[in-house]
Amino acid sequence: MPSITRLTIFTVALSLILSLFCLPLARMTFASRNLHSAHSSGDHSPAYEKGMDALRDNNNEKAAEHFKQAAADKPDDMWAFYYFGLCLLRLKRVDEAANAYRQALAIKPEAAVHYQLGKTCLEMGDREAAEKEFRWLQEHDQELALYLSDLFHKADAHRPPNPITSSSDYWQTIEPATKDLRPTIRYSEKPDYTEIARTNFVHGMVVLVVIYPTNGKIEDVRVIRGLPDGLTRKAIENAKKIRFKPATRNGEPVSVRGNLEITFNLK
Repeated sequence: MPSITRLTIFTVALSLILSLFCLPLARMTFASRNLHSAHSSGDHSPAYEKGMDALRDNNNEKAAEHFKQAAADKPDDMWAFYYFGLCLLRLKRVDEAANAYRQALAIKPEAAVHYQLGKTCLEMGDREAAEKEFRWLQEHDQELALYLSDLFHKADAHRPPNPITSSSDYWQTIEPATKDLRPTIRYSEKPDYTEIARTNFVHGMVVLVVIYPTNGKIEDVRVIRGLPDGLTRKAIENAKKIRFKPATRNGEPVSVRGNLEITFNLK
C-alpha cells in the first residue's frame, strides 16, 4: 500500500476517534451556552421583567403572579412558563409547578425544563416520572443529568451526594480545630457557578466538615449544608483545591477536622 494511502487512512481514523471522544463534551458545552442565550434573548412581556425583579428580591409570591401574567400575555414564551414553575416549586405548589413545566416543554424541549420537571416530580414523590426526565437528560445534557442524579441519591438515602470513604473511627481520632489548633489557608479560589444555578438565581453558603491533614491538602469532605443545582459539587471541588499550612502542636504538624464555609454570590 503506498505511503500516501496509509497516511490518509490513519488521518481519517484519528479524526473519527477524536470526534467520538469530544462529542459528549461539545454537546454539554453547547447546551450550557444555548441555555444562557435562550434565557437572555427572548421577546418577553413587561410582566416578565417585573417577575425577574421580584425573583431577584426573593419575592416568589409576587414573582409568580408576574410570570403567570407574562405567560398569558405571550403563550409561546417558554421562559415565562419556566420561571412561573420555578416560583411555584419554591412555594411548594408542586402540582402547579409540574403543569407549568409541562406547558414550557410543549413550547420547546429545553434541557433546563426537563431538569426542573425532574426535580418537581421528585418533590411530588413520582419517581417514575423523574426517572423519565433523567433518561432524557442522559441523552441530551449529561451535566444536568448528574445534578438530577444527586437528588435521587438524597431522596433514597437522606445523605449528601458525595461518597464518604472514611470510617467513623478514623474521624474520632482526628481532633477538632480550635483557636489554638488551627490550619492557615495559603491558597484558595473563587468557586465556580453552574449555569443552571445562575438561571435559577440560587445563592447562599455550602457548609462542609473536612479533615485538614498534615500534607496541606483537604481530605474526607462531608456535607453539612448544601445548595441545589450542582453548587454542592462545585463547593467540594473548590475545597479540594485549597492549600494550607497544617495546624501544629508542640512544633509538630497535626491533622485536625473543622468546618469549611463556601459562599456563592450572584453579584
